[in-house]
Amino acid sequence: MTGHDLPVSGWAPTGEIRGAENGRRLDASFDLMRAVLDGAALPRLLILVAERARAMAGVPLAFIALPDEAALTLRIDIAVGAGSDRIRGLTVRRGRSMLGRAFGSRRALSARIVADQTLSALPAGPILILPLDTGEATRGVLAVLGRPGAQPFSPAATRQLLLFADTSARLVQLAEDQRASGPPARAAAQVTALRSLAAHPDVTRRGGDHHG
Repeated sequence: MTGHDLPVSGWAPTGEIRGAENGRRLDASFDLMRAVLDGAALPRLLILVAERARAMAGVPLAFIALPDEAALTLRIDIAVGAGSDRIRGLTVRRGRSMLGRAFGSRRALSARIVADQTLSALPAGPILILPLDTGEATRGVLAVLGRPGAQPFSPAATRQLLLFADTSARLVQLAEDQRASGPPARAAAQVTALRSLAAHPDVTRRGGDHHG
């Protein structure tokens, strides 16, 4: 192979790669914002969050776990992708699981399923768990699960998914606040939703923990 024959498909300018990653995240965020402004119900919004996160990460499975009233356990209420029926409804204790650690610490957590027997129903692969943090409280966790044997999620992928999780949490909270306050708040909600998408800096507010 001569120098002129070297493959160039993977050698793109850093800004170009980052722009594509940002574009996918913003597309997913605007899809969610449209659903919020259209008045979609909470279950539909959460399914959309999981679907878009799964597509962004390029993984077979994504799910959302929400706390019970006492916040002592987390239950997987939303699951999309391969094997979702097997884990939907699974409940884990906050203090004894990776889901609980991400929820309680409000930090992203990267690990492998084999490290957590409470999630033994899932295939052994890399998992990234992201807090759904509104800025005032954590409402649940979003998780994406890679294929068995796959590499851990890269810092760039983690960053994009964390930003998406943050935006999603704020938009879903906005939708619930809008539902509680009624139609008069609709115009203000639209402005707030747009500001929410534009408010994120280029770096994450919280780092990620890694276990494996």
